Amino acid sequence: MPDQYQPKYRWRETWPGEGHQDFAGFDGEQSFGRIQLDALTSSRLGMWKWNATHVPWVREHIAPHSGWEATYREACCKVEEHYEKLLESHSRPKSGG
Repeated sequence: MPDQYQPKYRWRETWPGEGHQDFAGFDGEQSFGRIQLDALTSSRLGMWKWNATHVPWVREHIAPHSGWEATYREACCKVEEHYEKLLESHSRPKSGG
């Protein structure tokens, strides 16, 4: 679908080859977020959990830094938007990938 969100950053499997729906987002070598398909929580079954991960230069955190989305792409979007807000609030350049 042409109107689907297209991730700006690189996403790779957290546990390659193990079949988990679990991915980490990277800006170059810097990891900034993670998304995972929930297969355990009855109230969130089939939804994508997103969360910001540790970024060493972050001195002031922005909330919310985690949540739930219906699709992989929506979860990617939330993490990437959060990361770009951190970049902006810490006067760091956006690289987009």
